[in-house]
Amino acid sequence: MAFDLDETNAAAYLSSRGLVDPDSVEKVELLGWGVSNVLVKVQTRGDCMVIKQSLARLRVTEDWFADRERIYRECACIETLSTILPTGALPEVRYQDQDNYLFVMSCAPEEGVNWKEQLLAGQVDETVAGKVGAALGAIHRETTGSSAVRERFLNDQVFIQLRIEPYHWTTAKVHPDLAQVIQREAARMLEVKTALVHGDFSPKNIIVTGQDVFLLDFEVVHYGNPVFDLAFMLNHLMLKSVHNAGIRNMYFHAARSFWQGYQEQAGLDVQTAAQRERDTIKQTGCLMLARIDGKSPAEYIVDPAVKESVRSIARDILLGDYAKLDDMMALVDGKLSRSPVSQSPVSGEAPVQG
Repeated sequence: MAFDLDETNAAAYLSSRGLVDPDSVEKVELLGWGVSNVLVKVQTRGDCMVIKQSLARLRVTEDWFADRERIYRECACIETLSTILPTGALPEVRYQDQDNYLFVMSCAPEEGVNWKEQLLAGQVDETVAGKVGAALGAIHRETTGSSAVRERFLNDQVFIQLRIEPYHWTTAKVHPDLAQVIQREAARMLEVKTALVHGDFSPKNIIVTGQDVFLLDFEVVHYGNPVFDLAFMLNHLMLKSVHNAGIRNMYFHAARSFWQGYQEQAGLDVQTAAQRERDTIKQTGCLMLARIDGKSPAEYIVDPAVKESVRSIARDILLGDYAKLDDMMALVDGKLSRSPVSQSPVSGEAPVQG
């Protein structure tokens, strides 16, 4: 009989597996962010755990399906990254239940804050951005050319289901005049296989405690093109610079710190670094447009004028030739200077999407 996790049965489930004493449970909370999983937080006297169960059909308006087995790969990714990242940067896997497509992990630091919420509220810390970039650089550096990691994570079916199809392929259908360049960028993400790629390297998956960072959500992990992770993060920073246009320079500074932190850890030669930067900018254009017209639109961008600004910026990136991060940010700044959009930071919104 299938087990469907929710807040009413989570504590009993943990008890049945010998993971908690039912008398010690103090609080059970359904975590509201994310569209592809059910997450329930169980607080006991002296401990805290999160149960995560993958969904076959994602909670979005359009039909969007993904293999539930991705939950196993997430556990494997945490195990792999635990040898790369410092202690305290990742959750600890406590239990796996492959029959029910779930696992149990330790909670994020109790005093931590979701980085997406901070960024949307206009709390932009360049040091945090640099540490986020450094963590990603270490992941890419340590897994580049690793035959063991490649073999373990080579299957990119979930990446196609959760990223390429809903982002690139869907957006290409909406913008047929840009379809060729978008399809080319999608192909680049699938053809290049050089390092472990997180696949959802987003502010919503980073918990900040002071200036320390804690990474979450590895279900889209695969061995592929590291450009995707870089573009995925930069896309979020650029979208927020448009959304909160009055403080856009703060997001630009964060983007530079993120990039610098990455470069310092990635160990790239000059030629490779330059090509990765150019490729990242082009991919960022794809992702910006996808968060407006793909299957997973950014939920905080609702103003039609802001959406049009993002479309205009993305179109210029896709059709232009931008080699440097500063060139892309100058484009964004110029567009916003000529057509002012939303000026007010957003706070208090539940981060339901990436």
